[in-house]
Amino acid sequence: MNKEKIPPEPIKSVFVIAFTDNPEVRVHLEDDIAAAAEKKGLKVYKSLEVIGPVELKHIAPVRDVFIKKLQDLNCETVFTVALVDQKSETHYTPPTNAPGAYTPYSYAPYVQYSGYGAASPYGGFGGYYGFAIGNLSEPGYYTTNSKYFLEAKLFDLKTDDLLMSIQSMAQNPAEIEKSSKKYVETLVETIRDLNIRKK
Repeated sequence: MNKEKIPPEPIKSVFVIAFTDNPEVRVHLEDDIAAAAEKKGLKVYKSLEVIGPVELKHIAPVRDVFIKKLQDLNCETVFTVALVDQKSETHYTPPTNAPGAYTPYSYAPYVQYSGYGAASPYGGFGGYYGFAIGNLSEPGYYTTNSKYFLEAKLFDLKTDDLLMSIQSMAQNPAEIEKSSKKYVETLVETIRDLNIRKK
């Protein structure tokens, strides 16, 4: 929090932009952030409404024109969210081996059939069932853990000062709709705790 640069008057308007190439993620993030800001009484402008569903990298060459457009809207601040890093780790879980080994052609003396209580593979079904179940094994498998590092920033559009920066980490997020709402709830709580007011 850059409290020295916080405007003395309450912030009344904000432009919201999510820096992502994934259109679904962009829609959910911008909508959820805008809804949270509107609940606080702010006038909100979303990038999807101001510049449309274009790829954001195409905006870079006309940055000054873009900023001028926001100034013409009398927008005071810009709130950005960006994915700054992603890490995936894959772990292999080896198979669980059965305690015994099935050796139907053992050189040991042949065990006579002794009904359902037989423990040998050559006994009745009751004995063989227990033997077979005991020799089942679980195959090995891979699991991938994904960590996403996000950064939210609030800029003063008039002075171009950075007012606030919040770093977050999401691990194995669920579907984007739920993850976006959870992320924004956390942001709102954090901003409330930081108390964006000049003291």
